[in-house]
Amino acid sequence: MQVWHYTCERCGHIEPADTALWRCPVCGGAFALVGDNDLAGATIETQDTTLWRYCHVLPANRDSAVSLGEGMTPLIRGEIAGREVWFKHDALLPTGSFKDRGAAVLVTHLRSLGIQRVVVDSSGNAAAAMAGYCAAAGLECLVFAPRATSPGKLVQSRAFGAQVHLVSGSRDDVARAAQDAAAADQGAFYASHNWHAVFVEGVKTWAIEVWEQLGRRSPALAVVPTGGGSAFVGGWRGFQAVPSRLPVLVAAQPLACAPLVAAFDAGLTDVAPVAPGTTIAEGTRIGAPARGRQMLAALRESGGWAEAVDETTLAATLKELWAQGLYVEPTAAVGAAAFRLAVERGRALPEGETVILLTGSGLKATETISSLVD
Repeated sequence: MQVWHYTCERCGHIEPADTALWRCPVCGGAFALVGDNDLAGATIETQDTTLWRYCHVLPANRDSAVSLGEGMTPLIRGEIAGREVWFKHDALLPTGSFKDRGAAVLVTHLRSLGIQRVVVDSSGNAAAAMAGYCAAAGLECLVFAPRATSPGKLVQSRAFGAQVHLVSGSRDDVARAAQDAAAADQGAFYASHNWHAVFVEGVKTWAIEVWEQLGRRSPALAVVPTGGGSAFVGGWRGFQAVPSRLPVLVAAQPLACAPLVAAFDAGLTDVAPVAPGTTIAEGTRIGAPARGRQMLAALRESGGWAEAVDETTLAATLKELWAQGLYVEPTAAVGAAAFRLAVERGRALPEGETVILLTGSGLKATETISSLVD
């Protein structure tokens, strides 16, 4: 296995990847992982149908992988606003969301470091993913979640044996509570999907799979629901890894919580925090994303943009997805809704295939969906 190291995106500080860190100890910035992220010179383990087929560009050892069969989700032909698109259906992963990709690789990494107790904060999907993979690995898992989280997501975490702590306040209040709990427990490690660079490296496999599924070529356009940024930055990393042109990347956020859109439109190099408003897309309701610099860099490198989606368009697009047999949660529809707005507003779109990432199952949000069904 190749050697990877962390580099702080803010101050440039470097640490070896086999160090139990989740952010830069010098300035508190987010880490990026540096290693040989080049699939052109690597071998795909084609006999493996999980994401571990790409083990040569992953920062964890396939021989000791914690796996529930994650990877190679369907690429489904569909339609949005009268345009043909492809849907990458990551709602069909083992615990029901794209975050299984990051959890599989991060939990494998943490177990290799000898960590036995994992602390996470999540609005639901990452909690379920980390709890499930910790259960498979024999690790303890403590979940801190917003009090308003969809009950189905928390039931799933509890079923996997996680200790769930509900926190009142914003998504950022939840993160602080989890960080404080981990800091007070000498045997625990804060394994945030929003912060940990190894998680992002696992998530990048959705983009590599798309490249394989399209006949070893990248799409012209990729649209991604974006909150903390792991799906978006992961997609950027995945498309960078393959020997094809980088697609135009679109980060989709709900209008009620769109800090990346504001930063991109203002020409900033980092994202300023915002107060999250009310949205049915609870998984993207993150007012202070840790990976703001990386997301803005990805948008500019790819020639992409960030799109804010109003609640009316989001609900209508969600129903359009259901009508095509795609039972996803509201957060998963944010990307498709952003594409709809781009078409309706007459934005010039690149010629070629469009891929839209579907991030989570509708089974995660039964209560919210019940209020939307006629």
